[in-house]
Amino acid sequence: MALSVSSAKTARNGSPVPPPYVAPKVLVLNFDPIIEAEGGRRLHEVAKWNDPRALTQGYIDDVRKASGDYVRYRVVEWRDVDAYPVKKDGFRYTDESYLSAFRKKTEWHQPDAIDYVKLIREFDLERRVESGEIDEVWVHSMPYAGMWESTMAGKGAYWCNSPPVPGIDTSRIFVIMGFNYERGVGEMLENLGHRTESILTHVYGSWEPKPTHAWNRFTLYDKQVKEVPELMGQLAACGNVHYAPNSTKDYQWGNPTPVWSTCSDWRNYPNLSGQREFVDASEWGNGDIRKHHVWWFSHLPRARGRTDGKLNNWWGYVADFNRYPESRE
Repeated sequence: MALSVSSAKTARNGSPVPPPYVAPKVLVLNFDPIIEAEGGRRLHEVAKWNDPRALTQGYIDDVRKASGDYVRYRVVEWRDVDAYPVKKDGFRYTDESYLSAFRKKTEWHQPDAIDYVKLIREFDLERRVESGEIDEVWVHSMPYAGMWESTMAGKGAYWCNSPPVPGIDTSRIFVIMGFNYERGVGEMLENLGHRTESILTHVYGSWEPKPTHAWNRFTLYDKQVKEVPELMGQLAACGNVHYAPNSTKDYQWGNPTPVWSTCSDWRNYPNLSGQREFVDASEWGNGDIRKHHVWWFSHLPRARGRTDGKLNNWWGYVADFNRYPESRE
């Protein structure tokens, strides 16, 4: 297996066993054109956006920390691309047309969507994924590049915060992450968060405010348990990427109102005791997107074994999905 640092193992029932840690191999495609008319500076410098290399390292460090050292991403190749991504209709910005739209805040090309099939073919991603040379692709690009936050490709690919890329015949599925260097590490983690929500919904078969399985229960927040009759008697848990345990609306990570939550108990999964505590935004950074997302990820179960047929280490599904039938098919 490309991701594993140890030999693949199976339990007595034939189920794959997670390795001690995973080190996914990442190809980074950094669409950051050289602007000759601006002294040969890269686009991110001209527009005063973030350094893609610093963003990448911050993201790798945060994921490693939040996963309890389980996910150790490795960038095996970094490609600085002196061009703009090609759109689905064949359009590609030039330096002049992009900077004109950027400075006028208008003239953005529509339709905006990138041509993922062309991207995959141009950079030989099918062969490289199939051979195990790389496991996933991170694309850094500018605003209006037309990328999804994450998308999945390959045979059996499914919804991963966007429809799967059609017509890609690799036997291994893979994810292409779309990062925008106008934004920060917090937004990169948000992309990973929605990828996580999609994959775990696929694994568990549903995602809804019902106490029917662990993924549903993990993502409960206080507003739901007060408004959904089926949740009577439940408490908020960890919420989701947009909703902290006490949020009353999307992206409200800074709500100071305390609520009862079982969030800390999820660190003991699957041995939940029902422990509860009063929590507010001070637990997850008082509104800071990056701190909230690291907090949320750090509560994802990461224990050994299985419960109800599902891994107790959900990071296996997030970063090593080809190993397990329930996250691969």
